Amino acid sequence: MLPMTCHDAIIVGGGPAGSTAAALLAQAGFRVLLLEEKRMPREKLCGEFITPESFPTLSRLGVFDELIRQGAQQIRRLSLITSQGQVDGEMADISRECDWAMSVSRARFDQTLFERARSLGAECREGIAVKQCAFNGEYPTGVDGIDLGTGRPVSFRSELVIDASGRQSRLMLNRAERTAGRRGSRRYALKVHFENVVDIDGRIELFLFEHGYGGLSLIENGLANLCFITTEEIVRRAGGDSMKVLEQTILTNPIARERLSKAVVSGNWLAAGPLSFGRRRLFRRNVIALGDAAGMIDPFTGTGMQIALRSAEIAVRAIIESAGSSRYIEEAARRYSSYYEEEFGRRMAIAGALRPVVFSPLATRIAAKTLAAAPFLARPLMRATRR
Repeated sequence: MLPMTCHDAIIVGGGPAGSTAAALLAQAGFRVLLLEEKRMPREKLCGEFITPESFPTLSRLGVFDELIRQGAQQIRRLSLITSQGQVDGEMADISRECDWAMSVSRARFDQTLFERARSLGAECREGIAVKQCAFNGEYPTGVDGIDLGTGRPVSFRSELVIDASGRQSRLMLNRAERTAGRRGSRRYALKVHFENVVDIDGRIELFLFEHGYGGLSLIENGLANLCFITTEEIVRRAGGDSMKVLEQTILTNPIARERLSKAVVSGNWLAAGPLSFGRRRLFRRNVIALGDAAGMIDPFTGTGMQIALRSAEIAVRAIIESAGSSRYIEEAARRYSSYYEEEFGRRMAIAGALRPVVFSPLATRIAAKTLAAAPFLARPLMRATRR
């Protein structure tokens, strides 16, 4: 085993939540170690949509202008499209922060944040698979893992361990919690980039179909991102063939079929599942969880990235405020829980209440007819999951 190294904070996961926390803690003078299993840049399954509510955090991190320079797209309009028709709106109608949102690939977004953390003094290591947390009683003492480049075991030591490793966290979830429901009733997500998508400039389109929903928008380099969620039954019926799943879901909508009539797949399909949405524990044995490790809001809200960024900000705030306490990690976890509930509790509850609608064919048809007859109702629904 390689020699152990000691830090003020170890962060597991180099996505938006982990890199943001690493950047902010390093900026505050902490000796930070950020561990990422993959090699950057790497793609992630994601809607790649960043709401205006994320912009203040990105500005505080000093990466907002850099993302625009690298080709992030401005999204000014949103369309909710069902079999009954569509409801159109402006981002200015649903956001109090700005009249446009951002769309950018996760490969570009995550690497920009990762490199920002490094530039602020965090030690950022790629290719490290964290397997477990080490403890002294109920208190973390560090993490153990594997260096995927050499195959050798590695250990790192810190009494502050932050888990930003995502929805399948090894540190927050046991095996049963990762199964995400009964076999046959579970949900899966697919994502792909397309070239030559028709007439999608400056707009994100959210398609509701009989067994799920998905979003389509431009990202950088002339590509468009399509990410959608459907049921295990649809995936099984298609034999796991991504194009067949696409035919049975998104392409049942004539507008989606028109958008993709000339489209060509660029890169590889990504798939993930089974998925589980809603609140989880914010800490376990004094390991603090951020982003999807702490809970995954339903993607139809479009706010997953903002919650990742903000959960990191409020966790760092709690850590810094608690630094003088004799049991400061416990105090930090307590403060973080309070801040998280204040900022995200209501949003998570509303998303949970809406979840059965988007996965019920009957409820979807009723909602589609209602919104078609009274499109003004869409605005308060969309705003409710943002603040």
